[in-house]
Amino acid sequence: MRKYTILVTSFLFATLLDCTLSAAQNTRYFKAEHGVAATYLKLAANGRYKVIDREHVGVLLTDEGRWRQDGALLTFTPTDPKKTSYQATENKYQGKVFLAITSVDAAAGIVITAEDTKKDLDADPQYLPDHVLFKISAKTYNIETKQNYPFRYIGKKS
Repeated sequence: MRKYTILVTSFLFATLLDCTLSAAQNTRYFKAEHGVAATYLKLAANGRYKVIDREHVGVLLTDEGRWRQDGALLTFTPTDPKKTSYQATENKYQGKVFLAITSVDAAAGIVITAEDTKKDLDADPQYLPDHVLFKISAKTYNIETKQNYPFRYIGKKS
């Protein structure tokens, strides 16, 4: 009986550890640049999401709720009952992963088709188009969502 208990305990511990590691590996992070601000999206493995807007005046949580994925289609259901659900597609192109928002009034961004993003990437593969959520690392997300967006002057230098 003691061997059985140890075996079951070991199995449960290994399963818990495996689930914990898998959850950590499945959390994904995205960032969209807007020139003078940025939007960040965290898709947690537990089905929760957060949208954070980072501007020079501060870092703000602008949306959160539950998300689910069916193939390439992601559906976001905000916690705030005043906000409507919205959708995006996950796309892989030229070694990059990005989300194309498909619903108007989405808290995580604006509608830009995957085809338009692909055309922009083809035109200049070194440049990530503005307003499109591209996959980033957890480290980048954790650092950048803790500090204000740097204020920069954009224009010709005298």
